Amino acid sequence: MAAASEASQQANRSGMDPKRLVVIFFLIAGLIFALFLEHVCGLLWARAGWSDPVIVDGVDWQVSTLVGFLLAAGLVVWAYAYPKTHALSIEVASELMKVTWPSWAETKASTVAVIVASIVAAVLLFCIDTLAYNLMVEWIPAIWGKL
Repeated sequence: MAAASEASQQANRSGMDPKRLVVIFFLIAGLIFALFLEHVCGLLWARAGWSDPVIVDGVDWQVSTLVGFLLAAGLVVWAYAYPKTHALSIEVASELMKVTWPSWAETKASTVAVIVASIVAAVLLFCIDTLAYNLMVEWIPAIWGKL
């Protein structure tokens, strides 16, 4: 068990607490969700025919914008405070911090290997396809015509 702990400490060189990553994730996800709900609420307001006055002039925030952001904030706070979601988030962040990412040299070598393998596969498939085409379109009909 000590080896796993040492490995996770080495992988987490920054010394960052997983809770910080979870908070950052929830903030970013909440902002994206708020922007989504802003548009959904705007569409619902328009569909219902309600007036959607601007309440903050400088940034043109309307009532639907405020409702979307408040809904998103409430859902994010609820998801963060819900024990199962919070525990799962901490666990995922802890596991992600144990991941060791490949170096730049390893990434370049892997990329070259994938490109070479793709080219070899493309050439082989081209050869097989050309052979099958010639067999079915030219050779078999030519032999069949001689019979």
